Amino acid sequence: MKSLVYKLNRAQMRVLSGICEFKNSERGDTNFISIILIVAIVVVLAAAFMALANGGMEKITQMFNDFLDSL
Repeated sequence: MKSLVYKLNRAQMRVLSGICEFKNSERGDTNFISIILIVAIVVVLAAAFMALANGGMEKITQMFNDFLDSL
């Protein structure tokens, strides 16, 4: 009976130790977060360029031409 209790306690300590190590380990987390941030920035820039290409460019060109005409 003591042997069984000893084995159960030892298994419990291994499981708790593994959970604690998993919780406190930061292996790979930084790279994952930086990749998500880079992808988000690329998506925002792509959306901005698409909005510029879909109608904003004509407006900017017209404003530029009006400025040059006023000189």
